[in-house]
Amino acid sequence: MTDLILHQYAMSPFSIKVIKVLAHKGLAWHGVAQPVVAPKPDLTPLTGGYRRIPVLQIGAHIYCDTTLILRHIERLRPSPPCTPSHQQGAADIIADWADHRMFSHAAMPTVFEALAVLPDNFLADRAAMQPADAGAGLPVEHSIAQFQQDCLLLERQLATTPFLLGDDFTLADAAAFHVVNFTGAAPSLMKIVASLPKLSAWIQRIQDMGEGERSDISPQQALDIARDATPDETPPADALNDAALPVGAMVRIQPDDYGQEVTLGQIVWVTADELAVKRHDDAVGDVMVHYPRAGYLMTLEV
Repeated sequence: MTDLILHQYAMSPFSIKVIKVLAHKGLAWHGVAQPVVAPKPDLTPLTGGYRRIPVLQIGAHIYCDTTLILRHIERLRPSPPCTPSHQQGAADIIADWADHRMFSHAAMPTVFEALAVLPDNFLADRAAMQPADAGAGLPVEHSIAQFQQDCLLLERQLATTPFLLGDDFTLADAAAFHVVNFTGAAPSLMKIVASLPKLSAWIQRIQDMGEGERSDISPQQALDIARDATPDETPPADALNDAALPVGAMVRIQPDDYGQEVTLGQIVWVTADELAVKRHDDAVGDVMVHYPRAGYLMTLEV
C-alpha cells in the first residue's frame, strides 16, 4: 500500500473520525499539519480550492470528504472491516446523522466556549465558509438542549453493547465519537456527557484505541511526494458512462452546504458515487482529485 498522508490539524473533529478508523485497522500513516483557518497555501495546490479538513493524499491522488476517504481506506485495507456489510446501511445512516445534525448542535457551543484557544480570526473564517443566505441560526441554549437529546439517543443505543452497533467498533462509532470528542472544550456539553455512564464508558473505550501508527511529515514533504508521483488514470471496475458527467469534460465541483470553494478539473472517470478529475498545479504537477457525488454540486464548464 502506498503511504497514507492525512492533511489535518489537532482540533479538527472530522480528522479524528478518520484517525480512529486508521487505529481500528492498525494502519501506518503520515500526518501533515494544516492551518486551522485560510489561507492554506500547502493544501490548495493539491485540491485546487477545496479547503475542508481532513484531506487524504496517496501519492498524486487526493481524496476529499471523510465519506469518500473512509470508503477508499476500506477498499485498500478491507480487513479488519470498519463495518461488516450487514451493518453498513445502519452505520451510514448514523454517520450522516452525527456528521450533520449532531455536529450542528455541538459546534456553536463548543466554538464559543473554546474561543480563548482558537485563532483570533476563527469566527470570521468560519463565517466566510457559510453560504451567503445562511441565517443567524438558533440560540446557543437551543443547541445545548438539542445536543443533550442527541446524547440521550446514544446512551440508549449503548445500553447493552460496548459499541453503537454491537460488540465491535464501526463507522457509526467513528462518526458519533468525533462529535462528542470535539465538545471536550465546552464545559456545558461535557457536563451532559459526564452524566451519562454508558456514553462516558464508550468515549473512554474509543480514546484508548489510540491513533494507529502515526508519523508526521512537513507540508513541503507532502507536496514533494505528489510532484514526484504520477496519478493512475485507470478507471475502476465499476466506472460508468454518465451523460451528465462525460469523460474529458471540464467540471466545477463545489460543496452544497458550506466551505463552497470550487475545484476545477477534467473528468477522468465517474462511478455511481465518486468522481475523479485531473488538474495541474505548478507546485505539484498533475494530480487526481477524488470527490463523493453526494453533497457536491458538479457543473460542466461550457
